[in-house]
Amino acid sequence: MKINPYDYGYMGKRIQQARKARRYTQAEVAEMINMSSKNLSQLERGMTGISLSTLISICKALNVSADYILFGIENENQNNNNAVNIMLSELNEKEQLYAENLLLVYVEACKNVFR
Repeated sequence: MKINPYDYGYMGKRIQQARKARRYTQAEVAEMINMSSKNLSQLERGMTGISLSTLISICKALNVSADYILFGIENENQNNNNAVNIMLSELNEKEQLYAENLLLVYVEACKNVFR
């Protein structure tokens, strides 16, 4: 059985998406995982592979699974880590309720306009 070479571009895009969802800069993540911004940029662009220790550090820093980074497989817990949920988690309870009401109005407006 022949194994196809791994395309690092997909992995890099997922790292970048997870980083941006958490509103981190490359410099911030690079510092968290003890890597240069240049090396992280190369990872995100799929120009280089990733070591196991770097993969573990990235997963911890971005709160994602290795399955997601390597294969794009999201687990049930990861659905709570989308950009909106991450933003909401940064708010206090009163602010979250206000944001929820705003989102409900927005969703209803979208249904009326786009359907």
